[in-house]
Amino acid sequence: MVTEGEVKGRDREGEEQVVTESEEPKDKVGQLQKELRDAMLQKAESEKKAAEYLDRLKRMQADMENIQKITKRQLETVTSQASERLVLKLLPSLDALRQAVKIADSIDSLPRDEIAVGLKMLEEQMAEVLETEGLEEIPAEGRILDTELHEVVSYVETQEKPENTVLEEVRKGYKLNGKVIRPSLVVVSKKPAPSEVEEGG
Repeated sequence: MVTEGEVKGRDREGEEQVVTESEEPKDKVGQLQKELRDAMLQKAESEKKAAEYLDRLKRMQADMENIQKITKRQLETVTSQASERLVLKLLPSLDALRQAVKIADSIDSLPRDEIAVGLKMLEEQMAEVLETEGLEEIPAEGRILDTELHEVVSYVETQEKPENTVLEEVRKGYKLNGKVIRPSLVVVSKKPAPSEVEEGG
């Protein structure tokens, strides 16, 4: 006899068996409730971790911005100090130049050789100061053209020098601490064009 809430059925072998209807749904509901609780706990944990990561990211971003500001200030300070040091080194040359101008104005006829000697001393003084700051002249005249160091202003046809030889330096070029800051302006040799007679013959 089958009571209320029970279902008569047969198993695979065909034997009769009784299953209680109320037991199976209760087990499923309990399982679903457990899975829901687990999912909610997992979600809460994930949200907590996400909030922590976001907080860390914001702190790292703030630190990075602070580092950038500090680096910028330090760079400005170093640049300012370097400029100040260079200006202080050049001031004696400026003083000497002004003194030379004053003397030239006060004397009607200053001998040319004395003017040349004074200007030469000023040139050497300024060159020495700039060399201590890492400035060096770029060799040009008599050298083979180097497009990284020399800028061609014109070509001259000649057979006396090999092609692409610097014949004349129009304006001196310079490197600062190994970097080209101004290339030399140069006149360069090139082979003469063949004459019409040579072309015909």
